[in-house]
Amino acid sequence: MDMGISQIRLYDLFRKELHLPDDKAVAFVLAVGEVVEVDAKKLFLATKDDIHNLELKIEQSKGDIYKAMFWTGIVQLITMLGGVMAIVKFMR
Repeated sequence: MDMGISQIRLYDLFRKELHLPDDKAVAFVLAVGEVVEVDAKKLFLATKDDIHNLELKIEQSKGDIYKAMFWTGIVQLITMLGGVMAIVKFMR
């Protein structure tokens, strides 16, 4: 069994403070480590899925953005033409 510093600290805490026998303290430390590892994997996978979903939403919204930019350009063009026509009419 290869235990890191934090696992050794937990082992000492369980053994000394909770008065657990060595084998139960080791088993408890290993169980806590497994729970933490599983939760970390779940968190990583959830984050990866969230990023993927966000990328899909961005791809889907690109079309809407392009349409909005196109129509904004058309409206600006019409506005400028109307302004030029008003100036020409005013000058006559």
